[in-house]
Amino acid sequence: SGVGKSTLINVLLGYERQREKAISGHVGKGQHTTTARELIPLSGGALLIDTPGMRELQLWGDETTLHGTFEEIEALAQECRFSDCQHESEPGCAVKQAIADGELDANRFESYRKLQRELEYLEQRQHHSAEYLQKQKWMQKQKWMRLMKGK
Repeated sequence: SGVGKSTLINVLLGYERQREKAISGHVGKGQHTTTARELIPLSGGALLIDTPGMRELQLWGDETTLHGTFEEIEALAQECRFSDCQHESEPGCAVKQAIADGELDANRFESYRKLQRELEYLEQRQHHSAEYLQKQKWMQKQKWMRLMKGK
């Protein structure tokens, strides 16, 4: 939010179409100007979406996403000596051996690990959210039962 998306659109268009506000002297960031999503055609046929600022972009996926994106690592993992290999320092790790032999790029493996961590974090957040909602339901039921008991 307030990072200059509207200004960038005006520069890409070559004229001022989107309203802009000055940088705030207090926080040193731009002020919110976009209030609704808009599809803007650019020269050359490109389309640009101007959208109000977002607090975060979040990854959505699961194990299937991980396996489908990194099929070669999943195939190598099937050849590891241990079925629960973490591909760190276990003996007989086919993934680490492929990196050492130059068959698998270490950066590719690091991207795999990063996506794996992000998916684990997402799953954990979703689980905690579900637990919280369930707890709220039970608290409401207990409150209602106490009220009914008192009558």
